[in-house]
Amino acid sequence: MTITPLGQLVSTLDPEDALAGPLYLLAGMLVLLPWVDFVLTVPPADLTNAQWRFDALGLLSGYSLVPVLGIAVALVVSAIRKQYSLQRALVIACLTIAILFLVLSIAFLRDMDDARAYVTADDMPAFSSATTRAIIKLLLTSISLAYLGWRARRMIPAPVHHKTPKPVHVISK
Repeated sequence: MTITPLGQLVSTLDPEDALAGPLYLLAGMLVLLPWVDFVLTVPPADLTNAQWRFDALGLLSGYSLVPVLGIAVALVVSAIRKQYSLQRALVIACLTIAILFLVLSIAFLRDMDDARAYVTADDMPAFSSATTRAIIKLLLTSISLAYLGWRARRMIPAPVHHKTPKPVHVISK
């Protein structure tokens, strides 16, 4: 409780308590909305078609960096609030998604050769520029998530295992 200059009692929240909910909501929106936008933008899946995979991964690269910011916001809030189970889940998500993006980057490079066959000579500079930007974004997403997850794991305290004391037998004469 605080007293205002007019002498009124006002109930105030600790900033951590007041902002945790809105910041978690913001983090969720930063993570989910780009993925929803991507899913609604990409054409129906045809995983057997190298051109579709190449186009989808190129499109995904443009939607991948903002969710990293959302995960970072959630990690900061969970660290301030000392929510270790959420931090563990976020660290696992970071490292798992980082590996996934690394695999997707490799798949993108592999499919790039197949997609190049459909590009005319006039369109080759634009194709090269777009593929370079896409692979940089995919790799930066992977590296950022891996680094974020690797460093964030150090915020979580190691579990403490309490040993039960052993009874002491005193022998006297």
